[in-house]
Amino acid sequence: MTQPTVGVYVHIPFCVKKCGYCDFNAYSGYRDATKARYVDALCREIEGRSEARTRVATVFFGGGTPTTLAAGDLARVLDTVRRSFAVDPEAEISLEANPSDATLAYLSCLRGSGFNRISFGVQTFDDRLLKTIDRVHNAEDARQAVALAKQAGFDNLSIDLMFGLPRQTLADWDRSLEAAFALVVPHLSMYGLIVEEGTAFWARRERGKLSLPSEKTEAAMFGHALERAAAAGYHRYEVSNYALPGFESRHNQIYWRNEDYFGFGAGAASYRGGIRSMNERLPGRYADTVAEHGTATVEREALTPEEAMGETMMVGLRLAEGIDLLAFERRFGVRAEDRYAPQIADLRQAGLLEQSSDRLSLTQRGLFLASEVMIRFLA
Repeated sequence: MTQPTVGVYVHIPFCVKKCGYCDFNAYSGYRDATKARYVDALCREIEGRSEARTRVATVFFGGGTPTTLAAGDLARVLDTVRRSFAVDPEAEISLEANPSDATLAYLSCLRGSGFNRISFGVQTFDDRLLKTIDRVHNAEDARQAVALAKQAGFDNLSIDLMFGLPRQTLADWDRSLEAAFALVVPHLSMYGLIVEEGTAFWARRERGKLSLPSEKTEAAMFGHALERAAAAGYHRYEVSNYALPGFESRHNQIYWRNEDYFGFGAGAASYRGGIRSMNERLPGRYADTVAEHGTATVEREALTPEEAMGETMMVGLRLAEGIDLLAFERRFGVRAEDRYAPQIADLRQAGLLEQSSDRLSLTQRGLFLASEVMIRFLA
């Protein structure tokens, strides 16, 4: 019998320039020869972990910036996934893209090879702010990229936007929202900037050289996004993600439901049957490891039932629909209401969680304090 449906993630770690806020496993400055060797290793890893009878419902190419590779290379990797797994005919096949990489020929090649969803890392439509956060495109590049993607046959498009950027005002944010809505894309991801340790922004903040909006202003930006998106017909289905009906990211929902997925490429994580594994992070070392062993896994851990339950609660509360309490009980053999009774009682009393007969979800107030709420279930 066919095994349960899973997702596949493919990591492309290359960028033209690494942004100051980015803490992803991404690198700039690699030559074409290294990229070619990486693609060879990526295909070999996928083939080596082939499960021909495992159904795949979603494939997601992330980074880094996947579109730093030639369209033909991305098509080759996707074809390897298809030959190695039972990819559903109606699978969601996504990739992240830099607006400045978009040409009609390039996008048409991607669409023709089977990619059916594209997510542009726009971040802001303010050229001044784009320079501040080290992006290599401008606002007109972003508008043109969306138009070209539609012309190439993509009707499932997403735009990433960020708020809380250095010296960004509420008026700046509103103009970016207006520009995004004008493009009529069916999906928007809108994230608040988090300054992660080890990034260039972290170092600048430590030196007192990073001027960020106040927490009050950032909260106002988040609230403004909620209002503007709802007025434009988008529904918020996750803390930071908004979609027109039917265009929710199917792949990301696998993560938020703590379901199984394969991860291929440098630094990619997999989660299968309660076991989490991690690949070698450095692209060159990843390629060497695959060449020698056929795999690049360097870490593996089996989650305890307590850890799996806690993570399921934490990521599930990101969804607007919240935790399916009946599904939780079927999966773990214990009621979430019993296992986490003190946390749930405290958070409900504080007005941060609400519970229906079979759902547990964030309240509107809890949405603004989501991180503080979710961490309670990992204690």
